Amino acid sequence: MMDQQVSLCLGGDLANLHSLGWIATDIHRLIEFSDLLESGDQEPLERYFGPQARPANRYKSFTANGHRPLSDISLQDDGSLALNIPNLSVAGAIVMPLVQTAVTRLLKKTDTPQDFRLTPVDSGLKRVMQAFERGDFGSGSEGLNTLAFVLAELNYKVDFLVSNADIVEHSVDRYATRIARTIRKHGR
Repeated sequence: MMDQQVSLCLGGDLANLHSLGWIATDIHRLIEFSDLLESGDQEPLERYFGPQARPANRYKSFTANGHRPLSDISLQDDGSLALNIPNLSVAGAIVMPLVQTAVTRLLKKTDTPQDFRLTPVDSGLKRVMQAFERGDFGSGSEGLNTLAFVLAELNYKVDFLVSNADIVEHSVDRYATRIARTIRKHGR
């Protein structure tokens, strides 16, 4: 089911195409990760995103979907850049806010000011992900399992989240670290 949409917003010093390009590369990898999660194909999921996976170069595609259509990039009234990422799976609409939560946590540790948001457009999913960000569900695998339970109760098909909690946690941490590093480097 490819009908979810996520909005990426970069403000402040990050509101430039150079920063957007670096972050968009990591976002593309997370979309591929989400597609593999949703498909249930364990072998490439483990090989490319598992704990033993080697870092991949940004030119290799891991899924048959290849490149997606161009997204809508717009300049907001406050000077921030907004990128709408359409046609995501439910996994993508869940993984993106998980990454945003992890990036926020990493940037707070280093007192780096940031204006970086990845939010689902689906209002029900948005409320649940905001509760997760506040820490209402706990942290780590326990938090992911609680998140999966809540989303399942709201009729989202999220069985992939429980069965792959360790890979989700590993990939979210890995890409959040990369994005936080980009923000610290380019957000000056």
